[in-house]
Amino acid sequence: MNIEAEIRELKLRMAALEVDVPHGARTTRRRARSRRRHVIPAHNCTRHENDRDALHREVNDGFTALNVEIVGIRRQESDHFACATSAAWAHYESLHRALTDLTHLVERLMKHLDA
Repeated sequence: MNIEAEIRELKLRMAALEVDVPHGARTTRRRARSRRRHVIPAHNCTRHENDRDALHREVNDGFTALNVEIVGIRRQESDHFACATSAAWAHYESLHRALTDLTHLVERLMKHLDA
């Protein structure tokens, strides 16, 4: 499964745990207010907190892994860019030497024709 889908799934699971209100026509704001007004029974809190903490850890681990992948890709692209730049400079120097040699040859021919 790709990382984005995994993160999306974890976010949905977190939202499902955090919104512990029966389905209805209430809006999200009303759900939030409703949650604040009602006391959650103590025997359910620990389980939900543990689930929420586990999900937070999973999401953080996912983001950490994603960050490591991004850093690796940046390094790889930087290496490719450095290699391409080096090759371009080598090609430029080769062309410059060839043009310099050609210039000297043309100058010698011009002197030979003038003489």
